Amino acid sequence: MKRVSNNIKFYTFIEILKSYSDENVSLSIKEIQHHMRKRLGVDVDRRTIYAYIRDMKALGIDVSDYDKSKEGYYINSNCFEASEVRLLADAVLTSNFVTRRRTEAVLEKLRTFNSIYQNKDFLKDVYIEDIPKSTNEDVFVSMARISEAIKFSRKIRFNYCEYNYFRELECKVDENGNLREFVKNPVHMVLRDKNYYLVCADEDSEVFQYFRIDRMLNVFVIGDERIMDLSELGDCRSADCKNTSDFSQFTYRNVSIDNNVNIFPRRANIVMVEFKKNLMESLLDEFGDYIYIMEKDNYRNNNLGEDLCKDNIHFHVLKKIFGKKHYDEYILSGKYIENGLTREKFESFRIKLNNFIYNSQNSDKLNNKNNNEKAYIGIFIAKQSIDLAKWIMQFGVNMKVFWPEGLKNLMLDEVNKLREMYLNEND
Repeated sequence: MKRVSNNIKFYTFIEILKSYSDENVSLSIKEIQHHMRKRLGVDVDRRTIYAYIRDMKALGIDVSDYDKSKEGYYINSNCFEASEVRLLADAVLTSNFVTRRRTEAVLEKLRTFNSIYQNKDFLKDVYIEDIPKSTNEDVFVSMARISEAIKFSRKIRFNYCEYNYFRELECKVDENGNLREFVKNPVHMVLRDKNYYLVCADEDSEVFQYFRIDRMLNVFVIGDERIMDLSELGDCRSADCKNTSDFSQFTYRNVSIDNNVNIFPRRANIVMVEFKKNLMESLLDEFGDYIYIMEKDNYRNNNLGEDLCKDNIHFHVLKKIFGKKHYDEYILSGKYIENGLTREKFESFRIKLNNFIYNSQNSDKLNNKNNNEKAYIGIFIAKQSIDLAKWIMQFGVNMKVFWPEGLKNLMLDEVNKLREMYLNEND
């Protein structure tokens, strides 16, 4: 029998209880001895096991005494409850900025907080929709370096990128074709719309700018260069701007977007919907505090304006028509489908688009249905018009949508252009 340090045996004993026991499953002395022999090739007697249990309690580990009903020992709880581990796993799975490879690595680490029995059903009982993931594997390294720069008030330098049709990051270049290097004053990292942004102070324009962190490569801290004096810009790290609401107002009010950086390709659209009470909860679940709801009888038209930006609409319309799988397989690769299925997808999308865009022909649909029910008006900001369209399609004729006229016409025009481009036919 080989000799093994008692410290190693004690550590292995704890790991065995963590892995093979929980509140519902205990380990008998014989089972513990079996696992110790299998892992270390050593035997432990009953007195050693009793001593290890006492030592675990002294260390504050929540381990049970011998349970006669379960005929063994078990750890009452790990660092996290199984439901808490699941919550953390879901957050990682649905985070756009975490790459697929890093997602798998983090999930494997989270599994170590569960027993093997809890891991049998880990991530199986809840369906999570497949979502686009970043391809930047260095995002966590970048965030660590940015945090260091902010902590010590140092400037950073980095390359800023955008995606090409093959979902590869391409760094921006200057007019001579050389790799463009950004030197900025980091102020804050902000999580917004499922992505992390870095707020930087620009010395030339004396405004704050946003940069998507998952599109930043080669981030380095410039150790000998302190950041600029932010007092004239209203330093958001001051005592007057500590809470989240203050920072939200600060960023919307002061951050200016550099057109050359092209961080936000879309602007917001004001959209109004008319609906019955049965849709109230769905709207509140979707938009929360960001939708203003009133009774229709109390509504007065306030000449709501339109703020529409046309950038990237091809991307969103194509992805909606083809779906993610076909979009990745055919559109990003440059292989355009030209068969009946494609034509059917285009036509189906066009029909849905016509059905839910409010016009004079369908203006009485809602009024004729459940006419005695009270109607409500909801007004909200839609940052991504095509994503909004996908959500509204779920409700069919149960909701009127009052689109800004320019947005409605633009969407219809884009569908016609795409039909002509990819199907070689006119509408």
